[in-house]
Amino acid sequence: MKKMLATVIVASTLGCATTRGSATVEPGKVYKGANGESVAVVPLKGSTEGVQYLLYVQGTKSEFDGKALPHELKTWNNNLNETYSTQYEGRNWSTLVTGEHRGRKSNELYVPKRNNGIDVAYNEQASQELKGKDIYALYRKQQKDGTLTKLSAFDRPANVAAQDKEFNEALTGLNQKCGTSVKASIDWNGITDELLKKYSVASFCSSPLSALQSLCDGSPVSQKVIGAKVKQVSCQFGPEMKLEVQDGAVKWTTATEASNQEEFAKDYFENNL
Repeated sequence: MKKMLATVIVASTLGCATTRGSATVEPGKVYKGANGESVAVVPLKGSTEGVQYLLYVQGTKSEFDGKALPHELKTWNNNLNETYSTQYEGRNWSTLVTGEHRGRKSNELYVPKRNNGIDVAYNEQASQELKGKDIYALYRKQQKDGTLTKLSAFDRPANVAAQDKEFNEALTGLNQKCGTSVKASIDWNGITDELLKKYSVASFCSSPLSALQSLCDGSPVSQKVIGAKVKQVSCQFGPEMKLEVQDGAVKWTTATEASNQEEFAKDYFENNL
């Protein structure tokens, strides 16, 4: 994951921010990776908006590229570990994580749509060339034109669509393994934005689908029973796990604090189908 960081260059036409309430821009740092990715960290002092840092990302081919994103800094382990966090789609997002483990310093950049962090390293020359005031001016511009608000806002329809897609993939796996045509749905009306932000709804709702699929694996008898007795599966969230099967309809109530949910569902099906 060794990546390369390009020097941060923002068009000089942006100039310095002179709007009312401007913060003082302090000297920043630039981190480089191995494949052209970059992140500049620009500290702000005296911001009336409570913004501690701006992070400017380039070269990752992500939504973060070219954005002057406001961040907060959190430290732990006697300040040896640091996390720069922002809001992305209504959730806390850790963009840059620096730390020390067994004497080894590490810096990882995280951007949307990439599963792994990008290793980056501090670059002194790029840091000296960094024009923090230009990045601050870009921040004020993107703040005013709505770019940053759009990036940080929670998009419920998009999140629901993504979770439905994952849930339907689990359903397809069940039908392929069992030779069935089971239908399944999630009760989205009962799922709040906060729950959707915090948990993987598809993962919780897929537990009975995964349990049925595992029962079908290598068992023609189970395939026959499931094909005859399971026609549809519905999922909702509640205070505790509960499964019901009636007239081919499986009603699954999942709970965020419950553990071993697939095992719970599998045991129920073995004893009740």
